Parts: sequence; structure tokens; C-alpha cells
Amino acid sequence: MQTGKITALYVRFSYDDGIDAESGSIEHQKSLLRSYAEANGFTNLSYYADDGYAGTNFNRPDFQRMLSDIKKGLVGTVIVKDMSRLGRNYLMVGQYVEMEFPKHNVRFIAISDNVDSAKGMNDLLPINNLMNEWYSRDISKKVRSMIRQKGNSGQSISSKLPYGYYNTPEDKQTWLMDELAAEVVRKIFDLYLNQSFGMYQIAKILKAEGVPRPTYHRRLSKGIKVEAEDLCVWSASVIRDILQHREYIGDTVNFRTEITSYKNKKVIHNSDEKIRIFPNTHPAIIDRETFQRVQDKISKEIRHKRNVYSYLFADYLYCMDCHSRMHGRQCYLKGHRSLPAYECSAYRKSKGCCFHGVPEMYLQAQVLAKIQNVLNYAKSSPKEFKQNIQKLLIQQADGSKAVMEEELKKAQTRTAEIDKYIQGLFEAKVRGEIDGSLFASLKKTYDEEKEQLNKLIIDFITKLSRENEANEKIQLLYSAIRKYDAVWELTPEVLTDFIEKIEVGQVSAENKKISFELRDNKISVFFWGVGIINFI
Repeated sequence: MQTGKITALYVRFSYDDGIDAESGSIEHQKSLLRSYAEANGFTNLSYYADDGYAGTNFNRPDFQRMLSDIKKGLVGTVIVKDMSRLGRNYLMVGQYVEMEFPKHNVRFIAISDNVDSAKGMNDLLPINNLMNEWYSRDISKKVRSMIRQKGNSGQSISSKLPYGYYNTPEDKQTWLMDELAAEVVRKIFDLYLNQSFGMYQIAKILKAEGVPRPTYHRRLSKGIKVEAEDLCVWSASVIRDILQHREYIGDTVNFRTEITSYKNKKVIHNSDEKIRIFPNTHPAIIDRETFQRVQDKISKEIRHKRNVYSYLFADYLYCMDCHSRMHGRQCYLKGHRSLPAYECSAYRKSKGCCFHGVPEMYLQAQVLAKIQNVLNYAKSSPKEFKQNIQKLLIQQADGSKAVMEEELKKAQTRTAEIDKYIQGLFEAKVRGEIDGSLFASLKKTYDEEKEQLNKLIIDFITKLSRENEANEKIQLLYSAIRKYDAVWELTPEVLTDFIEKIEVGQVSAENKKISFELRDNKISVFFWGVGIINFI
């Protein structure tokens, strides 16, 4: 029975699965699922598709999007072609099918495996999941063996060639020199070795000259149009990587990294003993002597440890005007004194906001005072404090929870009725009682009404979800009040217990001429679950 919630049609395809590309394609799966859903009266269909993702990887974009919608209460049914489309990890598939989906009252159907949670789960389901995992493990072993054999024979096993080289789809083992990029590589080596520029300085030079960074250069060289703000933004880490890439002297380097297992895709860097080097396999951009001199210079670099200051409010501060994050910085005053402070990130990046600098010591005094006031009031007049909190929450609410729940129930009931009417129309059309044009006209009317109802349902569910979240947050504030008898010092733990965020405004006009460390910015402190407490 339909409830007005989404019927999620989930499809996944990967060549690693070893299935026929045509019968297993995304479009074929979509067609199969739609036919099944329509034939069985499922409506409000929505596709979730992951193309090119292995079954052992559960961090697929649309799979995660579907899980997010399930947790929001928007999905009523999940339909897949077979269990392996959901995944090929025995434990993970079991967790979703037997725990996560039932937890959110989601019906699960796997068509080819004859699985329907509404009819009870098949006793052989765990065995089928285990077989799918074994299949994936077998494929992984074969692929690893092939890569190992290929890498040991001297062939390149890199999926992406270093900046300065390219190959053709017809012959991926022959590396050709990209002259435009190769000239940039030579310039980087020259700037570092002969002109004594640092890596950060080289990155700034390339940006100033408008040289596209490696990622975008590859796209541009293939004729792909690129529009990006960071098109020519190089970083010191990219420069370092280029300076240390042995491939630029013509050698193939295999097995630099590997993944731990077919289940865990974490990349680990191998020791020198495991790395295989095959010299003179492709054209060199840099001569060996220059490369070695660069490696010697890099190894002799002295890295001084920075005296990193721990900013107390680093995770809490936002600009009151543009709502950007505020980041810590050292403000140097007269007499070479250093003062920890915070600054609007939009202002720092010259993105239009005005200066919002605030000293940390001023924040400490203001925030500590507000926490102390709330704690003292809650301890001295607990009943009055809770009554005022409730009034504040009612003022903030868009509407009463009971009213929203009632309206949500009405909308869901009406969508269920519409589903029945559409199903009846479909059956009447099959029996020949109504013609196709009348069916289409009536169905269009119902679909339009249902579309409006679905928007209302999503809106109500979202508001109720926020209200439940607020109730959970306010419990954090009550727990903090019970935890502390008094607060005399502002610590990271105290901030975590009481504060959700802090907004910092500008200094009042009459105080702008006052010394920076004495300025008094406008401060708004948001406590867990209630926001600004303004009744104290």
C-alpha cells in the first residue's frame, strides 16, 4: 500500500561485476524496475543511479543520497534488480536489508532474487549475499594478479600519467611528450634549482603567468571547456610532487601505492623495497643529473616547526553580516606585541565583506559572562528558567507540532487514496472500460494534485525533523547545566557543552578610533537548542 512516500528505484553498474554490459546497463535496469513498479501499483517513482561504482564500495553518490532520503522519512520502498546491485559486501548488505531499512519502515524488493520484505525475508538471503561477496573477492584477486604481472614486466600500471605526458586510447603503454606541459615542468626545475625560488613562490609565479594547473590542463588539451575560478591556482604541494616525480627522467615507477583489500579502498604508500623501477622506458623531460641535484636540495631543506597557537573559538565563530566563518590570526600591535584575534574569512579573501576583527580576550570575557548568567539563572530559578525557555521555543517555531503532524497525516492519507484511484484507472484501462485518452486525462489530474501534496509532505517532514533536532539539542544545554555548579574559566570543554555558534558583528561607529585590543564588537551567542537567550 502506497503512503505518498518515494518509491526508490536503485540501479548500479560496474564492469568489475563481470556482467553483460547491455543486459546490466543502467538504462536496462531502469526500464526493468519501472515496468515492475508500474505493474505492481508503485507510484511516486524516483531513480537513484550509480554508474561505474563497484559493489564493494558503499560510498556511492546516489546510494548515499538514497540513504539520506530514507533517514529523512521520504522513502517508503526500495526496489533493485537483484541483491548484487545493492552491494557485494555480505555484512554491509545484511546491515542495510535487515537493520537499516526496517528501522525506517522501508520495504525492500529485489526482483530477480524474489526478495520482498513485506512478505518475509528468504532464509537463503544471507547465503546469496555471501556468494555475491565471494564473487567480488574472486574478481579482485584476478585483477590484482593481472596488475602485479603487468607491473613486474615493466609496463606502466598508472591510471593517470604524470603532467607532461599523454597517451592514446589505442596504445596506452606508449608515453608521448606533451610539449606545452613539458616546458612548464622544465621551468619548475629551473626556478627551484638555478634561480633559488621556493615551492610556494613557484606556485605564485605560475598563477601570475596564467598557466593552467595540471588537472585543468588535461581537460583543455582534450578540447573540454573549463570554467573555474582556480584554473591557474597552483599549490606548493603540487610543485613538490612534480620535483620528486622520477618519471620525468624517463623511468617507469610501479607499486608506489596499493590498497589494503577489495573491501577497504584506503591507499597506503609502499616502502622502497616494494617499489619497482624500470629505466629509460619513455622520453625524458629532465636529465638525470638535474633531477638528482634537485633531490639533494630537497633533502637538505630545513623545516622549522611553527609555534602553532590553539585558537579557542576556531570552530564557533561566524560573521554576523555575511555569515562566513571567522578564522584565527595573530594581530601585531605597537611594541611588537602579538594578540590572538579572529577575522572574517570573506573580508580576508576580498570577497566584499567589511573588517570584522575581534580580539580573543574580548570574546573570552563576553562569552564567559553570558554562560555564567545562564548557569546562575538556571540554578537559582530552575522552574522559571524552563518556562522562559519553552516560551522562547514557541516563539521560534513555525507552527505547533500537533498541527503539523495532523496536516501531514491528512496529506499522506490523500496521496494513498490517489494511488488507489490511479491503480483503479490502470485496471479499468486494461479491462477496456476506459480508453487511453480518458485514462491519460484523469491520471494527469491526479498526478498534479499528488505533486502538490508531495511538496507539502516533504515540507512537513522537514519541519518536524528540525523540531525533533532542536529538542535533542536543548537536551545538550540541560545536560551542561546539570554538569556544572559554576564556571570560572572558559575552556574547550565548556564551549562544547554550552555553545552551538557565535556571531561577531562590527564595532560601533563611535568606538572605531579605539585601540584594537580595547574594541567592543557586537556579539551574539547561540546556546544549544534555543539560540540567543535574551530573557536574562
